[in-house]
Amino acid sequence: MRVPRKYIDPDWRPALIRWRLDYAAAWLALPDKALVDEPNLRYGGSMHVYRLQMDDGTGLRHNLYIKCQCNQRRRSLRHPVRGRATLETEFRALSACLKKGVPVARPVFFDHFVDDNGDEHYVLVSLGLDGFQSLDQIDIPALPLARRRRLLEDVGMTLRFMHLRGFAHRNLYPKHVFVAWRPTLERFDVRFIDLEKTHLFTGFRHLFRDLESLARRSKNVSRRDQLRFLKYYLDTGHLSEDGKILARWLARKLHYR
Repeated sequence: MRVPRKYIDPDWRPALIRWRLDYAAAWLALPDKALVDEPNLRYGGSMHVYRLQMDDGTGLRHNLYIKCQCNQRRRSLRHPVRGRATLETEFRALSACLKKGVPVARPVFFDHFVDDNGDEHYVLVSLGLDGFQSLDQIDIPALPLARRRRLLEDVGMTLRFMHLRGFAHRNLYPKHVFVAWRPTLERFDVRFIDLEKTHLFTGFRHLFRDLESLARRSKNVSRRDQLRFLKYYLDTGHLSEDGKILARWLARKLHYR
């Protein structure tokens, strides 16, 4: 399958053209971007993630996250020889999720090029989730009971929505789930990030993997709250027999006593 053509979000196009950021090499050359994480050196190449504040052309400033990838490809059953750039996979997943209403970080720019040395570069720019926190930054057990239950419900139902739309994240850690409290709605807004392994699931094992990885890495969350989360995920007033089977499977995986 061919690499997607250059993408620029229509709302950002005038600003990016004005700042001459409508091609990938320009993002690599930006001097003011700040590195936000250790470089990823897997898959025979490298990827760096940067943050940059930028005006969207209307006077509003936003945090943008810039992923710059060089010669980094992951092999799969579909691409066993040459592999596929993980940023290409992530952009495809973001685009597919947005079309089906799955809440994810919004892409602003995507493009790729090969430099004079033959090195392959990909750039994916996403709008920062200002006002959101990742689940690993929240002390869930310390939340008041009503707010904690609302958080479990909103995350559970949003993950259910993603799965019902046919997508499995396949790398779902608390740091990949961002939430923001909306006082007027008395609910949490939930978004997913880092979709480089996300695709249409081919079996329930991928859905179970999402549930297991999220539960395993959620710090200090009690078994009772894990069961509440499952109830909300399954959209049942109480755990059905299938839900109880799933709960027992998770308990074995998580070594609950």
